[in-house]
Amino acid sequence: MEPAILVEKDGPVARLILNRPEKHNALKFDDLDTLVEALHEAEADDDIKVIILKGRGQSFCSGHDYNDAVRSYGLEVTEPGVKPRRPSQRSRLLRDRKLGENYMAFQYSLKPVIAQVQGWCTGAGLYLVELVDLAISADDARFSHSEQRLGLAGNTWHLNTQIMTYGPKKARELLLLGDNFDGRDAERLGLVNQSVPQEQLESTVEDWARRVAQHPRDALVTGKAMFQMALDSLGGSQQFYRGYVGHTLGTNLRLEEDEYNFLRERRDKGTTAAFKERNKVFD
Repeated sequence: MEPAILVEKDGPVARLILNRPEKHNALKFDDLDTLVEALHEAEADDDIKVIILKGRGQSFCSGHDYNDAVRSYGLEVTEPGVKPRRPSQRSRLLRDRKLGENYMAFQYSLKPVIAQVQGWCTGAGLYLVELVDLAISADDARFSHSEQRLGLAGNTWHLNTQIMTYGPKKARELLLLGDNFDGRDAERLGLVNQSVPQEQLESTVEDWARRVAQHPRDALVTGKAMFQMALDSLGGSQQFYRGYVGHTLGTNLRLEEDEYNFLRERRDKGTTAAFKERNKVFD
């Protein structure tokens, strides 16, 4: 099997490539760990000035691999008819703290990161786009916070960034409704810097990376450090610490009989059918 994360280096440009095209580059928890390790290696490589984050195949990233998430949180049914014991809060907090640190790594990268977005960009994939320095998408890319329909309802890792990006009312709309929007809408909302036809996506990203790389190395890292300090004055780092506690709470809800229970539907009907049923409830 090919690795889930590929790394290319081309002069001053590093490319971190999500490589599960058959799954629309859904990330397992271990894949995100590997991606952050590759990010840190690019930060430490003095030849690299700018980093491109992209996905192989049809999509940028469709979020977390939900089957892996269920296993990682200890919620997988291992024996028919036997409900798994819910994991402890301390184990959940440890897991979610690691996830929060991984997202934080992209906001606090020492070097500029450009996201190249095509196809589906949802959940964790959209988090990464919201957190990196620059983003360019295809006009027909499809974005959504549909992960919020799993019981989060506006409880995310980086609300400060989302409120600053979209404005308070629009952030609440995107998180509570979880509707899809395309690349042109993403540009209008301020999520991406530019939306272009699919055939121009790669050349546009590569041109931006080349132009960014004209800056001196020290200027790039000091400029990013000052940007990070400005974000911190607006709560930029605190949002992740609040976010991982919120994620543990938000994924540990008591669901009433008249409320949609994704885990129960997944157990009875499978993951794909459960997602389809979830969307029928909200659409």
